Amino acid sequence: MKGVFNLLFRKHLYLLIPENEPVSRQRFALFRIFSILGACICAGVATKMVLTIYNAGPLPLFIYALGVIMLLNYFLVKTVESLKRSYLIMLTAAVMLLHIVSYSCGGIRTAGTMYFGVIILYAYMLLGRNAGKWFTIFVMAHVVYLFVISSFTDWTSFSLFKDDILLINEDFLVNALLSFILIAVQGNYLQSNKNEVIQELEKQKKQLQEKNEDLENKNNLLNSYATDLEKTNSELLKFASVASHDLKAPLRAIGSLAGFIEDEEEGRLKPKSVEFFDLLKGRVSRMDRLLNALLEYSAVIESSKPEENVDVEKVINSVAEKFAVHESVQIGISGKFPVLTISESLVEKVFINLMDNAIRFNPKANKEVSISGVKEGNHFWFTVKDNGPGIDPVFHEKIFVIFQTLNPRDEFETMGIGLPVVKKIVEHWNGKIEICSDVNHGSVFKFCIPDVFDKSDHFSGTRLKQYAVVI
Repeated sequence: MKGVFNLLFRKHLYLLIPENEPVSRQRFALFRIFSILGACICAGVATKMVLTIYNAGPLPLFIYALGVIMLLNYFLVKTVESLKRSYLIMLTAAVMLLHIVSYSCGGIRTAGTMYFGVIILYAYMLLGRNAGKWFTIFVMAHVVYLFVISSFTDWTSFSLFKDDILLINEDFLVNALLSFILIAVQGNYLQSNKNEVIQELEKQKKQLQEKNEDLENKNNLLNSYATDLEKTNSELLKFASVASHDLKAPLRAIGSLAGFIEDEEEGRLKPKSVEFFDLLKGRVSRMDRLLNALLEYSAVIESSKPEENVDVEKVINSVAEKFAVHESVQIGISGKFPVLTISESLVEKVFINLMDNAIRFNPKANKEVSISGVKEGNHFWFTVKDNGPGIDPVFHEKIFVIFQTLNPRDEFETMGIGLPVVKKIVEHWNGKIEICSDVNHGSVFKFCIPDVFDKSDHFSGTRLKQYAVVI
């Protein structure tokens, strides 16, 4: 039985239509409805004529023939590509039969005219908007034609019904009911859950609901993570603050005790012991500075001043003046510098650390530092370039990690905090920092700030100054 139904409903051909084309599948389903139900109606109407009308003539045969054509047209189509042609054949055959019927069944008043409404509906559904318009125009023209020939010629009549009013009314009743059934079956399908488009919409609706639920769950999870992260950051900040303060007390005690012992044993300590005490006090002092650096790094954002309109050009000049104590330093400032709504203390800290890094680690007699600014796309880019010893690319990532230094602290005392602080501040602005450097070729640090902070209407001429400040 299942095989019979699959054959009747052309299941194989239906499955050849891509699943992601619900409109095409819906058209095939309507084609199936019209073909099978239309063939049954043709058989019923023709049989009724043969049984109720004496000497009905060839017309019932034409109607039987239309039913056969509709079934053959439905069962013989083999490919998805030829479906549209089969739709057109089916509708054209129906139109031709209605035209033939009208001559002997009442002309303009033939009951078969009601089927044209069904044909127009199916033309729109099966062949699309343009074809539906053409079928509508043709039907309207055909009705006008029937009016003309019925009114002014003797080409049409009720000869099939022998002018019997009972047969005429009976024919009208039967065809009206059958045409209503065709329309009702089509409408019922379009509004049912079997409608491919409705099924696809329901499927998409369900998928959308599932995605919304998934997004809502993920959003709740992200909110939970954000709350936990905020709590963790707050706890880490408190820990860093407490740890740095609490650890300083015993460190100071150790330093003080070392000093007391030296004073108490003055003149009696061996030179090696004096060296050890100096080393101990040096390590205590370094630990104290490391704790200060840890506190500065952890609280650099939270301890910054409130946001305000900051003229970056003025900040850079102010920072440059702080390095005036270095007689061998030449600082050049050029380019475009905006006014940003941002924390001035953070901007100042970034340039202080970058310039300090460029000068402190440069062993040359003549130190050169150049600072420039430019706007590229949606970002302001700032560059700090020096003529120092350069940095091996192997260490480009290491220099941005807190407490990491390239030189042993016994040779060059530094906390390794400056560049990590710069990186933290720049990333707080949703920017990024880059380094381009190699051994013996100096270093170029570039960082960007998104223009969402920009409060400059435009770059005026005064912001294109070229500076050559020799300090």
